[in-house]
Amino acid sequence: MIKYLDYLSDAIVKCRIIRDSSGKFDIEVIYANKQVENLMSIPVKEFLNKKLTHVFPKLLNSIFDWPKILSEAAMTSDHKIIEQYITEVERFVRFSIFGFENDTFYVAMQDLTEKKEMKRLLLEREREISHLESELKSKANVDMLTKLYNFQFMNESIKSSIQSYNEEGVNFCLLVLDIDDFKKINKIYGMNNADKIIQDIAGILSSNSRKIDVVGRYGNDKFMIILNSVDIDIAKIMTEKIKMEIESYSFNLNSNLSVCGSIVEYAGETIEEFIEKSEKLTTKAQSMGKGIILS
Repeated sequence: MIKYLDYLSDAIVKCRIIRDSSGKFDIEVIYANKQVENLMSIPVKEFLNKKLTHVFPKLLNSIFDWPKILSEAAMTSDHKIIEQYITEVERFVRFSIFGFENDTFYVAMQDLTEKKEMKRLLLEREREISHLESELKSKANVDMLTKLYNFQFMNESIKSSIQSYNEEGVNFCLLVLDIDDFKKINKIYGMNNADKIIQDIAGILSSNSRKIDVVGRYGNDKFMIILNSVDIDIAKIMTEKIKMEIESYSFNLNSNLSVCGSIVEYAGETIEEFIEKSEKLTTKAQSMGKGIILS
């Protein structure tokens, strides 16, 4: 079968499962077709007959244990499909795992990043076009202070994620964050400094989001991230990283910044019910003190 794989459009690898003395999984790539180089952006010779964690050492600290996920999928199913964003190569990939025999199996990979991004870009373009006549193109989607998406675009993006959930079963979560005591910060340090803090927090959120996520400013000191293609457990891990980075941020304040808010996973509600659930949970977090994020 291998001699035909170079003619396929998908990136295909044949893998061997490796277990160490503690039972931990790793994967050795024993064959890769030409398309794998385009997907991984490295020559085949650099990862052929090498452990996956040696080629991509960042996997050792990843949220996902990919060697284990792929190995268990191969051993427990004749044909398993997994779709996920791979931080190490910054691509959203569909894995088709099949052909398990004698601790070896095949993985066909499709790069869906452009497809996922295109959906968001089309939504953005549609809104821009609708604002052309009133000369609001530059303001149609973007909050001018932070350059994040604005309130209106975030609502449209939530609707788009709900549509993907209904049509394809794609999970997503909504993260809402409020800066604690922001009115007090504004009063003590002045509007210019407060605006600078808003811009810096926006930068932190943008740098910690993926290409398939949508980051916006939802109010004066309120931010929102639509975390696409993740469940609540992964969303919590991503949120904790953001929270820690914000809390370590310094702007010559007498005390460190903190944020409170909520993480909710979409479960089939209307958009009004979904946002109301998020806002109620955020209000509850605010009432409990600083630095509280409820889920």
